[in-house]
Amino acid sequence: MLDRVTSFTPHGEPDLDASDFESWSTAELKSRLLALVHGRHDARQSEKLALLDSELMPLFTALARRNPTPRVEDQVVAVQGVWTPAWSTIPFHDAIPGRVFDQSYQIFRHDGFYANIAHHVPGQRGGLMEKLRSVLAGANLMIIQKYDVAEGRWLIRNIGIEVAVVRADRDLDIPAAQAWFAEVMAKKGDRYQEAADLGTPDLSALDAAAAKKLGKTFKAQPEMANIYMDADLRLVTSRREANQRPSWTIGVRRA
Repeated sequence: MLDRVTSFTPHGEPDLDASDFESWSTAELKSRLLALVHGRHDARQSEKLALLDSELMPLFTALARRNPTPRVEDQVVAVQGVWTPAWSTIPFHDAIPGRVFDQSYQIFRHDGFYANIAHHVPGQRGGLMEKLRSVLAGANLMIIQKYDVAEGRWLIRNIGIEVAVVRADRDLDIPAAQAWFAEVMAKKGDRYQEAADLGTPDLSALDAAAAKKLGKTFKAQPEMANIYMDADLRLVTSRREANQRPSWTIGVRRA
């Protein structure tokens, strides 16, 4: 698994002295990792990348070597449930302003679908969508994706977007996010399965500006690898296109 991990690292495998961490327990490594990113989820991208290269990558490497769930087939079972990104370098997270960090969820279902869901509060340096500013509303944004496993790799397809206009001050908790995802799939599951088969996401729910931002992303077929996964922590590397620098995400289980 480590050979696959190093193919995603930004400069090859970090110059790591294994003795730096061989005496650390896995719990200590995880605690150190989360302490380093605490309060830094909204830092500038340049600051995140600097932190990644200087301090986080050796910890990622150390944890990857101890990955208790290295088989992708086992990860499919282990990933079911709700996760929140504790920290990420995915540029998309900052592409649409207004995302509420602690109301952002990734929900995996057993049927091969998962959703990235977040509550957004527009009007802060541009907001989520121009039309929402005029009514002083908020929005819940759901990006629906289809996942499969083949030859030890995750296969990810972007298949659709749902937007719900809500009061900006109406929180989106986990039960509400799960219920929304379930409701959408109950009503539109056949359509989204067709979208997964045809590779044609429906962006009609978005305004022109948001659709333009997301359209290029949706045309890509993302790569994803869980380099470390236990019951409550995921270290995920991903990229939208093969020639891009990979992004890194620290996911924490919520339910």
